[in-house]
Amino acid sequence: MERKLFYGWYVLAASFLILVLEGGVRFSFGILISPLASEFSWNRGAITLVFTANMIVFGFSQLLAGRLLDRFGPRVVFSTSALIVTIGMILTAQMNSLLEFHLYYGVITAVGVSGITVGVVSSTLSGWFRSMRGFVSGVAISGTALGQFLIIPGIAFLMGRFGWRMAWGIAGFFVSLVIVPIALLVLRKDPSETGPHLSRSAGERALREAGSDPDVPQLGVSRILRSRNFIVIGLTYFICGFQDFLYVTQLIPFALDRGFSNQEASNLQGLAGFLSIAGLLFFSFLSEKLGRKIPLSLTFVPRFLSFALLFYSSEKPFIYAYALLFGFTLMASAPLASAIVGDLYGFKNIGTLTGAIFWIHHLGGSLGAYAGGLVYDLMGSYRLAFAFVLFLAVMAVLTSILILEKRSPVPKSGVG
Repeated sequence: MERKLFYGWYVLAASFLILVLEGGVRFSFGILISPLASEFSWNRGAITLVFTANMIVFGFSQLLAGRLLDRFGPRVVFSTSALIVTIGMILTAQMNSLLEFHLYYGVITAVGVSGITVGVVSSTLSGWFRSMRGFVSGVAISGTALGQFLIIPGIAFLMGRFGWRMAWGIAGFFVSLVIVPIALLVLRKDPSETGPHLSRSAGERALREAGSDPDVPQLGVSRILRSRNFIVIGLTYFICGFQDFLYVTQLIPFALDRGFSNQEASNLQGLAGFLSIAGLLFFSFLSEKLGRKIPLSLTFVPRFLSFALLFYSSEKPFIYAYALLFGFTLMASAPLASAIVGDLYGFKNIGTLTGAIFWIHHLGGSLGAYAGGLVYDLMGSYRLAFAFVLFLAVMAVLTSILILEKRSPVPKSGVG
């Protein structure tokens, strides 16, 4: 009998395309800061406070998205979330006050994005791939990096031609145009939902390999969340988020202050995002050889060096070096989250637990984004903010090493 292509590869391809859109939209906030400051005379602290609200709502919504994924599956969660993102972005393009900005971008858009993001994708893929989970998630999450490379400069181009409102509205419409059909036609929760797309024997094998490992204790969610190990993991991802979103929100304004044009600064952030593909694939592959915590700790070394460069000089070549070096690690920790959860706690509640890690990550991100804008407003520069994240990079290396890693038995051959 002819062997059919394992359906998980279709799920992986669909996840990649969804994250192209998600990454481009979620990481493009920085290009709005200067146009909004110019049109409304808002300072950077006020504008990034909206992003902080977005991250807080996004983080809490990730917990809900994880639970909804466990209950309803990816088709419902991804398609509904994409429609909410479109509504939020189109409303944001029409807003005329900070209150509207908080509601449309800070709340509605955040709720939508939480259901099409890295944590939900990683959890979905963990239902299909028992071995090489970190690497497979890394392949999918590279879509986020490619989205930054393609979409951020694209939005900047549209802004230069039609203004920020039209550009933002078009980007929002495009989210649903692409994601909703992909989610409804392709995505499935696990091999049990594939029906005729997968032979029975292959489906049973995939379910066995994707299911909970009998050697991993199936603990309750509340007990896991209170455990020492989960707290250490959470602290590491909190620091990671703080650094990520200070970088994401303030790179373009910082570059503009140093003489970059808006298009050049946007291209730089896009290029840095593209470079993160290499980083996340490298660290994901490394995690299959060395376990999860060592690669996780190593992601913070280039971050330390990138901020150290800015203390040496903030001339254009050093800004390029800083952006690209940090960009190499920007998405590197993301696929390791669901891999760590699967290794330590099995797969029964992987959506909920991965959602909790990404909630902590984005709570840190919300503070990092606001801290960058606030420090600039108070001091006229980002130097103090850069010093703080330099210190945090050292702390994150230490907390990563403190993770007690239980290596679960992993089959030598993957699904498919």
